[in-house]
This record gives sequence, C-alpha cells and structure tokens, in this order.
Amino acid sequence: MTDRIDQLGPLELRCLCLAARGRTRLEMVRETDIPMERIDQALEAAIRKLKANNLAEAVFRAVRLDLLS
Repeated sequence: MTDRIDQLGPLELRCLCLAARGRTRLEMVRETDIPMERIDQALEAAIRKLKANNLAEAVFRAVRLDLLS
C-alpha cells in the first residue's frame, strides 16, 4: 500500500487533514478558496489511494500511517 500512499498529493493530504479536524466539505471550500468540485476530487482520490470505503476510513488510515499532523 505504501506505493499508492506516496502518491497522495498536497491537496489530498490537506483535505484529509481538514476532514480529520471535523471540517465539512463546504467549510473546506470556505477555508481554502478551492472549488467544491476540486475538494471532492481530492477526497475521492485520497479514499481510493488509501483503499478505504469512505472518508472516515481514509482519515483513520492516514492517521494510523502517520500521514496527518
């Protein structure tokens, strides 16, 4: 799994970090000034790369892998 984790981009990691802090997608848009579509794409890509079934599981896996600070 580490080869796919290495491919997580900065926006994917930032969105996962915000999700871990309890931010909704709308709050992410407001905080980052990034369009909702791009936020959704980043989160979906992170979920796929972490082989998670949903955002909560992706955040959990990222935390366990020490990807989020």
